[in-house]
Amino acid sequence: MFANIKSRFLATVIAPDMPALPSTSHEHLVRGSSAYHQRMLHQQQLQDKFAYSRPPFLQLLTADELKASADHNVRPIIVPRDISILPWGTGYAECVNSGKSEWNEDQGAFCRQILSDPTHQYPDLPYTYFGIFDGHAGYGAALAASHQFHHILHEKLVDCIELLLPREGMEDPKVNSTSQSVNSFPHPSHFQRSVSKDELIMGALESAFVHMDSLIAQDRDRYRDAGGCTACVSLFINGKMYVANAGDSRAVLCQRKVLPKEEMSAQPDGSEGAFPVPFSFDHTPETERTRLLGVAQYKPHLMGKFYTAMEYAKRPHERDLGQRILCRQGTMKGWTYKTLTRDDLKMPVVTGEGKRSRLLGTLGVTRGFGDHDLLAIATGTLIKPFLTAQPEVLFRDLTKIVTIPEEQNEDGDYGILVMATDGLWDVSENEAVARTVFQTLHKYPTEKHRYTMVAQELVAKARGKINDYGHWRLADSKAAATVDDISVIVIPVYQYYKEHIEWEQKCLREYRERLERERTAAAQAVEAKEDSTSTNEQITSLVNGIKEMAQVEIEPVLNEEDNEKESAAVTQGTVGKIQSFIEKEQQSTIENQTTKAVELDKDDKHQPEEESTTVEATNDSTPENKEEKQQKINNNNESTQDQGDTSSPEKNVTSPSKSKQRKNQRKDKR
Repeated sequence: MFANIKSRFLATVIAPDMPALPSTSHEHLVRGSSAYHQRMLHQQQLQDKFAYSRPPFLQLLTADELKASADHNVRPIIVPRDISILPWGTGYAECVNSGKSEWNEDQGAFCRQILSDPTHQYPDLPYTYFGIFDGHAGYGAALAASHQFHHILHEKLVDCIELLLPREGMEDPKVNSTSQSVNSFPHPSHFQRSVSKDELIMGALESAFVHMDSLIAQDRDRYRDAGGCTACVSLFINGKMYVANAGDSRAVLCQRKVLPKEEMSAQPDGSEGAFPVPFSFDHTPETERTRLLGVAQYKPHLMGKFYTAMEYAKRPHERDLGQRILCRQGTMKGWTYKTLTRDDLKMPVVTGEGKRSRLLGTLGVTRGFGDHDLLAIATGTLIKPFLTAQPEVLFRDLTKIVTIPEEQNEDGDYGILVMATDGLWDVSENEAVARTVFQTLHKYPTEKHRYTMVAQELVAKARGKINDYGHWRLADSKAAATVDDISVIVIPVYQYYKEHIEWEQKCLREYRERLERERTAAAQAVEAKEDSTSTNEQITSLVNGIKEMAQVEIEPVLNEEDNEKESAAVTQGTVGKIQSFIEKEQQSTIENQTTKAVELDKDDKHQPEEESTTVEATNDSTPENKEEKQQKINNNNESTQDQGDTSSPEKNVTSPSKSKQRKNQRKDKR
């Protein structure tokens, strides 16, 4: 098979005038054509977007250190100088390839970030991200992903920050007994479906992968060809662990269960009861054969004239034409027979098996970033349409794990997450890695660098040792060791969970303090309102009192003047009445006297002895007597006016008349 591919490649190079796909676009070039050579020359003139470097936490800052780390003969194992840079004592180790490429094309990255509430009503949500990227056809794509992916991921998380921040979950159950679930929050006013936080975070990871791939595509005309890379990312947020993978890098959670004493060996090494839990699956042409054949079946123009979307139980040859052959097409899961034709002699889209399987006879991975200009060997067919940056995402809720403190098996219950490139997994099984992890932890039970020692041990076993012939061999089986780059991250999950518990307690404490402050502020506001109300009432009463006092001071003056006017009017009225009454009395008196005089005259004629009496009565009616009476009446009026309010006007009027009547009676008697 490889001889056939090699012959086709050589034929293409020697005879570039062989039939090729008609295209003038740089996205669909034919290897060996003039356009292809111009494209390559243009790429060589461009500069790298990021200068080659190793992960920043390794602190390899000089050119000599970078060169020493890429020594293919020694293949040194590089670990961080300062283990406190990585959180939770996380371990990291790497090793360069044995000569496959000039530089180590793997990259590692980590980032600790915080999602802050713009309104500052809810606590900040911290998260930690780890990423490992395995480059191929250059280090550009892996280097770009290590520098940019965490920024893209942060933007995606910020987009849904209002739904991710802890709200009801941080509230005290005693305070709010009707709080909703922490993980689910249906919003009928916004959504027609229930959306969980897990789905939001998984969506953020998936969209970040696609965005990163499109960013590399945009940079290919401005910077040197970055090649491609696989990506394996872990995200620790809100008490959960999320793992997203695209490619053949792998993440395995190594756990251990406590065995009974009778099942323990005489000399335990710590690996008893260790077992792996895969948190990712390799994306190779063999594992994704169904998807790739489906793409070829429904989009046959992507294969051109060189490939077929068929899979055969036996590779067909020209001598088998016209015979029945067992095959399956596209997305079929079963097998069927068909008569072999000349079109069936084309190269299958997927060739080989296991780690040797290839897509279009060229690429051994089917998911990842980059490879936008990668062409198939010998045919020049563009490979990118068959690739995808869509990751598979798995997660684990750490809050539901139950551990027994007396067993002191926190690392075994929560697990140790091992993320590594295919350089480790090509020669190491998941079970062997789990045993190595707990054996090394058993050797270093209390050391701070124990997880770094685990990573170093895993890299050392996969790299093996060089023999006298210059070949790298595994130490335990003398089998061939990996010749690829090796990068390993060892994450103690329990250490993150402890940090998460502390954060939850802090948030709950801050929440209660905030409630207390709000209650205190509300009580103070009520008191202030009451104080202001009472103050306003006091001010109002004081103002009213001042107004009343002012009215009291003004009204007496007004009353005195009014009383004087009223008394004067009353006095004038009384005097007028008295004068009119006096005039009437005088007239009546004169009339009475005249009448009596006439009667007396009559009596004098009959009774002469009463002359003296008549004379006196006549004397009283003379003008002199009238003047005396008028003078007495005036004196009485003056005395009435002097009395004022002590006697009523009616009394002042009636009292002189009564006295006058009495006098008249006495006079009559006389």
